[in-house]
Amino acid sequence: MNLINLETGEKFEGIIEKISAVQVKKLKGNKNFIFDWSLEEGNEVYRIRRAEQEEFLGLISLIDVHKELRIHINLVESSKTHQGKSKEIAGISGCLIGFACQMSFERGYDGFVSLIPKTNLINHYQNKFGFRQMGLTMVVFLEIAQSIITKYLKDGEV
Repeated sequence: MNLINLETGEKFEGIIEKISAVQVKKLKGNKNFIFDWSLEEGNEVYRIRRAEQEEFLGLISLIDVHKELRIHINLVESSKTHQGKSKEIAGISGCLIGFACQMSFERGYDGFVSLIPKTNLINHYQNKFGFRQMGLTMVVFLEIAQSIITKYLKDGEV
């Protein structure tokens, strides 16, 4: 995984792991995140953290839409200290989105991943990740999904 400490330039490994429904419930009122993650209890929720630490760097909520052969990103968020221009670590959301793309390939969905962005993030998802708009939904699949995996989960450049 390509996570970068922006102060030192150091690249380091992150670990993405599923968290339990109990852990998701405990996120209610967590001051490190803007969204109320306890509302995602019914979805597959994963965290990204440093290998040697327990701090949640970011979270992603996924829904397996098996009948449409896609993974839907219901919510993705970096913790507050890793957002915006003053963030400490780069690559968090990219690694989480790359993880969703990888999961889509593993489940036989050809990298088909969708999300419904806030209006002000449409250009960000298009320009940074290659998502394409289809109505209110944005999607990636096949080569674009593979390029996200390569860039953020393998040895590509962030």
